[in-house]
Amino acid sequence: MKSETASAGALSAEQAKTSRPTALRAWYTVALLTLLFILSFIDRSILALMAEPVGKSLGLADRQLALLLGFGFALVYSIGGLPLAQLVDTRDRRAVVGVGVGIWSLATVLSAFATGFWSLLVLRCGVALGEAVLTPAAVSLIADLFAKERRSFPMSVYLSVGSFMSIGSYTVGALTYDFAASLRDATGLEAWQLTFVLVGMPGVVLALVFGFTAANPPRGESLTIGQDDATWGGFLAYIRKRALFFVPLLTAAGLYCFYGLAVVTWLPTLLVREEGLNISNAGYLLGCIGVPTALAGNFIWPQVAMAIDRKRPKRGAVIVLMFAALLAGPAFAVGISMGGTVMYVCLGLGIFFGSAFAVIPPIAYQQFGPIRMRARLTAVNLLVIAILGYGLGPLIAVELGALIAGHEHGLSAGLIWMSALTTPVLAALAFLATRQSALADDQD
Repeated sequence: MKSETASAGALSAEQAKTSRPTALRAWYTVALLTLLFILSFIDRSILALMAEPVGKSLGLADRQLALLLGFGFALVYSIGGLPLAQLVDTRDRRAVVGVGVGIWSLATVLSAFATGFWSLLVLRCGVALGEAVLTPAAVSLIADLFAKERRSFPMSVYLSVGSFMSIGSYTVGALTYDFAASLRDATGLEAWQLTFVLVGMPGVVLALVFGFTAANPPRGESLTIGQDDATWGGFLAYIRKRALFFVPLLTAAGLYCFYGLAVVTWLPTLLVREEGLNISNAGYLLGCIGVPTALAGNFIWPQVAMAIDRKRPKRGAVIVLMFAALLAGPAFAVGISMGGTVMYVCLGLGIFFGSAFAVIPPIAYQQFGPIRMRARLTAVNLLVIAILGYGLGPLIAVELGALIAGHEHGLSAGLIWMSALTTPVLAALAFLATRQSALADDQD
């Protein structure tokens, strides 16, 4: 029986190899996925850049803005992510992605016409629901578009967006906001309203382009898991069996984002309030600092992980995460506490180290996760990030800062204390995952 299963698995793997699309078509699909990921970060982050004018126009307090930027987005992102990942694992991935992109893009456009907290919250939930589809589908598609030995680079290309656009989206947003401000008299819309329209419309077009032109490769077969892995029962059983590896890895990724996304979310507001910059200059500055450092990290860290793997098999990814955990938070904290030039240098270092948490965990799920579980492993990762990072991070920064320092310098104090509290726990989780990684299954 085992030999028959192994033969069937080998045959399926060989069939998948021979039926993969051409390299040109595969890279075209990666390019589309990457462009969609860029748009998702712009649409997700644009409210953070415009928090001051939107808040003043709609009469929103910082706590309401924190809910819009964090918990309101995260709740739907996390609840919708797992069932949508099930669709990715079992249905036409092109169609699922196309519908998701269309939903979040239309919700972004309609945000221009929100009249208050509740209407904007509903539309933010629409953005979250659509975006929850993209990365699980991308991880699944790229894994089937490329052989294992060629997969790391296209995955790094896609995942690099996760860190450099978390900051780089502010530069795109600043450019769009300036352009929208110049059209205010002609359109009768406030600059923030027209900005929502301008950043949302391209996604509507690209949703159709992806749905009709992207490659849709056949799914490969896992070497160690049978068809039960397509069910939630099989998925949960697999995770339980390897809980000492996956739980620390997932928790570490989420806990870093608890702090890291709080920093990224509030940085534009921090620069406006405490450094005296205007919205556009804050966006340009963050882009100049964050894009090159995040890009460098996204291409360096996978290479470092592979180099470690050659000497210490199956240890590279988690060793990189442990190193990054020890350095990213303190770099951010020192920068925020010092201000000025020191702040900008330390922000660059923090983004460089923190980019490891954007690119390394999904690569680990490819390495250790069965093929028909990869989208759901990625979705669980996004679930943890959504709850801890988007859901709690921005809000806890406000509440902790108000408790410690009051409202005048509350944001900076809250972010500094979050770093002090999370860094040792992060390092311990990464260390535990490192100890267990040697026992995990390499699926390829």
